[in-house]
Amino acid sequence: MTPDSRSPFARDPRTLVLAVLAAGTLLRFVLATSIGLGVDESYAVAVARQLSLSYFDHPPLHFWIAGLLAKAAGSEAGAVVRLPFVLCFAGTTWLMYRLTARWFGEAAGALAALLLNVSLGFSAILGGGVLPDGPLMLAMLASVLVIADILFGEGPRDSSARWALAGLLCGVAMLSKYHGIFVLGGTFLFLLTSAPHRRRLRHPGPWIGALLALACLAPVILWNGAHGWVSFQFQGGRAEGTGGVHPLTALSSLGAQAAWVLPWIWVPLVVVLVRALRGGPRDPARWFFACLALPPIAGFTLVALRGDVGLPHWPAPGYLLLFPLLGAAVAARLERGDTRARRWLGASVWGILALVALIGTHTATGWLGRVMPRAFARGDPTADAVDWRLLRPALVARGLIPIDGFVGAPSWIQAGKAAIGLGPDVKVLCLCADPHHFAYMQKDSAYLGANAVIVKKVKPNDDVIAEFSPYFESVTALDVVPVTRHGNVVMEVGVYRAKNYRKLFPTSQGR
Repeated sequence: MTPDSRSPFARDPRTLVLAVLAAGTLLRFVLATSIGLGVDESYAVAVARQLSLSYFDHPPLHFWIAGLLAKAAGSEAGAVVRLPFVLCFAGTTWLMYRLTARWFGEAAGALAALLLNVSLGFSAILGGGVLPDGPLMLAMLASVLVIADILFGEGPRDSSARWALAGLLCGVAMLSKYHGIFVLGGTFLFLLTSAPHRRRLRHPGPWIGALLALACLAPVILWNGAHGWVSFQFQGGRAEGTGGVHPLTALSSLGAQAAWVLPWIWVPLVVVLVRALRGGPRDPARWFFACLALPPIAGFTLVALRGDVGLPHWPAPGYLLLFPLLGAAVAARLERGDTRARRWLGASVWGILALVALIGTHTATGWLGRVMPRAFARGDPTADAVDWRLLRPALVARGLIPIDGFVGAPSWIQAGKAAIGLGPDVKVLCLCADPHHFAYMQKDSAYLGANAVIVKKVKPNDDVIAEFSPYFESVTALDVVPVTRHGNVVMEVGVYRAKNYRKLFPTSQGR
């Protein structure tokens, strides 16, 4: 590739990548310090207080990271527990650059890293939250980089040691999130469909790597075996849908994926995928990335076709592996002096900065609600990122902490928010049908006969006393605690005294 002297990506790509990496890391750290933990983050940090071989809804790695760091630092503040995940995305950015540059050139690598950072879902949502996706993306790219070097590099291509390293990195990805298995599936699909590479399946290397990857799941297998395989049932149940074929649901899922990635990034990603599929194995490098990307994207879209729209980030590992192809495509356009590509790239950079500034500052301060109150008449979706920090002082003022029993919450979401607001010295039980990992942190039967404090987000026409009276001797309303952001109330939490926990709350997860 002949560098375009007018393109900064061709002139000094590494410096530009380092600038993107530094600016992105700084921005994510600023967000980490100014925005409260989201519902998934609060839940993760709360259940991570108790180290476990695995957890109800995900493999253990991100719980281990958050839990161990919080214990070491003596703090569960967002800036503390989010720091490793911010650094994970910095590593992901660098690996994206190196992976793409290795086969498509330095300019393409710089562009792939930049484009990853201007995609809203990857950069602002998964890029620094206490979520399994941060370690997943880092380990996936590390594994793919090793595999790609084995397949296309100049070294010993059938080295069992290098396949073992790739397998261990893939295993780390699977310890983060089950999606890591798509590296195994995509690599096998490539080896099966690329005639020049098919012979590698006769070598022990790929199989050694696959076995080591699966062996890394031993903690997950052991924990699930002792708990009725609940995690696999929970995740597998999401693929069942409602039955039948639902094209509109699939289209809704694709629309949500596009919005999550950002439509002006998503469409080019789909275009490079289609081109790679049309080119087929004749272009091995592009075919390799297509084989890695297609299964998660197609798989979760087919799940939506069964009637469950799912979550827009489920196919994210597939889109992640398309950025090398997009970086190569944009680099080729810039090399030809395509002014539309330049304008699109500039607009994408300024667009993500504007979106992050808008959403980030509102999430931190709630200013949009004061400027445009009608827009939030039905509620502010960012309110769930506000910590329940006034809950503990309110209970302390009433002499309810230290508590002689436990604090009960009516959902795993509210249990997570309450647990973070109250601190690690207060036991929180989730009194609901679907308590997630709260069900495995302590036996609720051990609290029979104990008194409790019930906390629940205030909703119109909600009769908390009637809801919980069958399980306690008496339930009495005590107080309403405001959840505030910059002095403004975003929600209220009702506080109730409950005496004598006499009947276990029914749960679909078993005991």
